Amino acid sequence: MVKVPRIRANRYSLMTLEWPRESEPLAHWLKAQREKAPLLMDEIAIVLKPAPEHQPEEIRSAVEALDRLDIGLMGLTGSSQHRVVAHDLGLAWLSSNHGWIESQLSHETVASQSLETALIMEGPIRSGVQIYAKDRDLIVIGQVSQGAEIMADGHVHVYGRCRGRVAAGVGGQVSAEIFCLTFEPELVSLAGTYCGSDQIPEELWSARVRVGLDETSQKLTFGLMG
Repeated sequence: MVKVPRIRANRYSLMTLEWPRESEPLAHWLKAQREKAPLLMDEIAIVLKPAPEHQPEEIRSAVEALDRLDIGLMGLTGSSQHRVVAHDLGLAWLSSNHGWIESQLSHETVASQSLETALIMEGPIRSGVQIYAKDRDLIVIGQVSQGAEIMADGHVHVYGRCRGRVAAGVGGQVSAEIFCLTFEPELVSLAGTYCGSDQIPEELWSARVRVGLDETSQKLTFGLMG
């Protein structure tokens, strides 16, 4: 039997890099992020969202900076005036009108849409599965396996062992937190600030942990839950 191609709704680690007009040089910021979380920056793919005021030559320089750092750039998004820039640079243009779809992307059960205030998932969340709770909290009841990725615009609660990647405040919500009963993650992110497993205090490994963000220092804070 001849097999045919097919289009599937899989979602990979594709993230939007929002680039304000008045900010530090993008190349400097990206280099610092790579030093803080080299594993993450090696594996994610970026959609660059320049501010409307950015000029074509500035965007070209930013694209070249991403290339020098070997950060995968999938395309541009944002102001429609930059669509021509994307075309000139040979990049895809991603319309900002299309939002994320919440789903569990695997061969297993797909999470249904609901009107709950939080997206509740029954574990285990297996390696290779990615879950994103858009505009709300994510609650996982059970284990998050190594190689899995769970994300939410709000808080993330894991009632079990977390061994994968976990991100809260994905949309930039600095007040978002992560709560976990057995904390053994590969990577942690809060509102765009990352750290790897080697940066987690040793005494908190495998513990009941609460993770927040210190807005002043832009560093993650780790503490024991009672």
